[in-house]
Amino acid sequence: MASFSRRLLRGSIPATVVGTTLFVTSQSLSADEGAPSPAGTVRCGRTPSGDKLPIYPTADADRPVTLIEAPHPLTPYIAQARETTTDALSGAGKYVEAGVSKWIGFERKVEKEVRSVVAQDEPLTPGIIYVLIAGLTGSVITRNRSFPIRWLAPPLFTVAAAPYFLPKTSHNIRAYLSDLEDKHFPELAARQDRFLSTASSHLEMTLDRLRGAEEGARVWGAKAVEGVENATGLRVADAVRKGQDKVEKEKAKLQGIAEQKLETVGYVVEQRPVAEIVRPAEEDKASAPAKRLV
Repeated sequence: MASFSRRLLRGSIPATVVGTTLFVTSQSLSADEGAPSPAGTVRCGRTPSGDKLPIYPTADADRPVTLIEAPHPLTPYIAQARETTTDALSGAGKYVEAGVSKWIGFERKVEKEVRSVVAQDEPLTPGIIYVLIAGLTGSVITRNRSFPIRWLAPPLFTVAAAPYFLPKTSHNIRAYLSDLEDKHFPELAARQDRFLSTASSHLEMTLDRLRGAEEGARVWGAKAVEGVENATGLRVADAVRKGQDKVEKEKAKLQGIAEQKLETVGYVVEQRPVAEIVRPAEEDKASAPAKRLV
């Protein structure tokens, strides 16, 4: 009996659940059929008032249908984001173009300055190689010195060697640096010009004094020679004059040889034996002395 009641309850519970679900569904459908549609929405298969659409065509089926566009609520935000992105990209593109234009202008300016500094009629090689070797020589010579000397020697050697191996290019570099100094540091350039003018004037004064001393030495030498001649009766001045004449003649000859063009007419070749190859002598020459290798 208990088992029968359990089977009855087990079978009646699912049936009760299914029946309740169907009842609720039918009630909701019937309520939806009679209830009007919310404002602004039309259900599928129904009129705006909530009535079902007829199955067969009606008399007013041929009237025009008006479509009302309902924009998506995210459309204005998407449009604004797109415009903002486009403006940002266009600004970045203009910025990049301006940077590229500035870089191209800088390259052309540097190229122009380099062409103005480098002499066209003076090859850079091998002169620039010699200048670099001079800088390395300064580093090698001062490798055991103190740090300031080791640090200053290579550039000093390089600057000192540049006017010798690249005179025109060095002159152009000095002129270019002087123009930059006059343009950006006029006060310093004026001070430097005053210092150079003062130094050059002092140098000229020193050279004039040396020339005066040389003339004085010549006059003193002439007086000394005259005094020796008066005291001894020897013609020392004639001997000195002859020596000077010979020196002038030799100088003139050397200048003529230097100006004379020479051409190659032949070569002198020195031949010297390095070794001697020997072989066994014949029977009739057995008594001859054997040759030695040199």
